[in-house]
Order: sequence, then C-alpha cells, then structure tokens
Amino acid sequence: KTMRPIVAATALLALMCIASNSRAETHKLRVATLAPKNSTWGKVFKVWQKALSQKSGGKLELEVYYNASQGNEDTMVSKMKTGSLDGAALTAVGLSRITKDVLVLQLPGVVDSWAVLDKVRADLAPDLEKRFEKEGFVVVGWGDIGLVRQWTRGFELRRPSDMKGKRPLVWRNEPIGPAIYTAIGGVVPTPLSPTEVLPALRSNKIDVLNAPALAAEQLQWVPMLDHVASTASVCAVGGTVFRKKALDDLPKDVQTIFWDLQKRAAEVNKDRVRKLDAQAYARSAKKMKVVDLSAADREEWRKVLVPAIKQLGQGTFSSGLVARVLKLTGKG
Repeated sequence: KTMRPIVAATALLALMCIASNSRAETHKLRVATLAPKNSTWGKVFKVWQKALSQKSGGKLELEVYYNASQGNEDTMVSKMKTGSLDGAALTAVGLSRITKDVLVLQLPGVVDSWAVLDKVRADLAPDLEKRFEKEGFVVVGWGDIGLVRQWTRGFELRRPSDMKGKRPLVWRNEPIGPAIYTAIGGVVPTPLSPTEVLPALRSNKIDVLNAPALAAEQLQWVPMLDHVASTASVCAVGGTVFRKKALDDLPKDVQTIFWDLQKRAAEVNKDRVRKLDAQAYARSAKKMKVVDLSAADREEWRKVLVPAIKQLGQGTFSSGLVARVLKLTGKG
C-alpha cells in the first residue's frame, strides 16, 4: 500500500514526460499574406494548413496571418529576415524586396499572356531561385495572381497620351510603373501599397490602376471603377517563400511531408487562379465600359514600353535577364 503513491507519482511523471516530448515534437511555421481569410488565396491556405497538420499527425502546424495583419509586403520580408516570420505569400513586388530581378517576369507588353509567362518562368525560375537562396530564402511555390488590365474611372484609356493630367496608381517600391510614366511625360503617379488602394479610390486620389480582375474584385476595387481594358498588359505573378533555416530546422520526416504536400497543392491549384481571374473579368465586363484597343493604340503603347524596359535593363534589373526575356518572347 505504501508503494501505491510512489507508483502513481511515477506513472504521472511518465505521462508528463510523454506529453512534454509530444509538445517538443510539434513544429510551427508562421506565414503571412496580404490576402483576406475568405479570399481565393486565403481558402488555399486553410486547406494547406489542415492538410499539413493531419498528414504530420500534428507535428507541423501552419500559423497563418491574413489580411496584412503582419504589415505590408516590405514589412513581411523584414520580419522574415529577423526571424519573427518564417514565410510569406508575396506578389512579385514583395518578392522583389528579396531579389529585384524577379520583376523581369512582369515586363508589361512583353509577358502579356499565360502561354508567354509559362515559357519565360520555366526558363528563368532556376536562376531566380538561386538568387533567393543566396539571400537565405527558398521559393516553395510560384503562383499566379491574374492578367493585369487597365482600369479607370470617368474616362477611356486608349493611348499613353490619354494619361496626361490623370492620377494613376503605381505600386510602392516597384520601379516599372514610374519608368513608364516618366517615358510618357506629364504624369505624376501615386505610389501605394495594396491595402491603401481602396481608401485612395474612395477619396479620388487615384483614377487609373493596373490590376488583375480577380484581385480588383476581391479587394473591392471594382465598384469604384467604370472602364476596363479587354486585353491584358502583363501577367501578375507571385510566390510563397520561406526562410531556408526555418525549413532546414524541421526534422527530415516533417520536411518530406511539407514538400510532398506543397507539390500536391501546386498540381491541384494549377490553372485554378487563371480560371477564376477570367470569370472575375467576365463579371466586371458586364458592369462597365470595356475598352478595346486598336492596332494603332497598341503600337503607341509599344513605343513607350519597349524603350522604358530596355532602360530598366541598364541598371535597375540584370541586363542579361531582360535581354533573355525579350529574346524568349520575340518582343525586343
């Protein structure tokens, strides 16, 4: 009888040790995104989150911060660099805060269709991924955001000269837009981050923006606009990146689960965003004036875009990568 309390205590201690070891085996990855929780991209994260937990038996948990709750993309990148975040889903502009050359995937008037993007990205991805690794990051998946179209309020935008006196949006810390507007002349763009766009539209601070239909719809920009171009100027892309150390620190079996699920997710979601973006454009086109550019209109844009892009290849981006994209697309 005197041994029973000792045995009970020993058993309790053993259970506590097992529970402690179980907790020690649980690994958490903290990931941030601009996307709202109920958006197309947010729903993908929720599925991935659940699958990782189930497949790993609770050994790997994904903690997702939605709706820019960790700040804008430059802040997310800074937090990854300091280790307070492990990963982030970023647009190309956000990715450019790690390596600026990733923006060659978004040269307007050049990479302007999904077929062209697939060709260019397949060729450049290995080189770009090495640049991310050099900075301590791993691209776990490239993603599509949608076909970028010109949206306006109160006027039709057909040629560069139509921009004079207007208030276009450019993405903060993104060099392509400012270079194009400088080439046009007489245009003073407003630099904003995605979270600042809706307030700017409401206050009439901007009246021109370039964005995919799916993003414009889900971020509630569409009701503030009344004209949209029927053709795309470029493909908007992004990617999910993690700190290399955060992934390397995972046990080997957990790493295997992570990469296996990531590969499956990429296969399942292939072309999904592209289809949803096309559907979003179709809905918007029913509500507003659709602007069809003529061959002469497109030529006027080409006269502005090609020199601006070549100028960007003389210091802003790698001249070799710009030349490679122009050669691959035949649009130099």
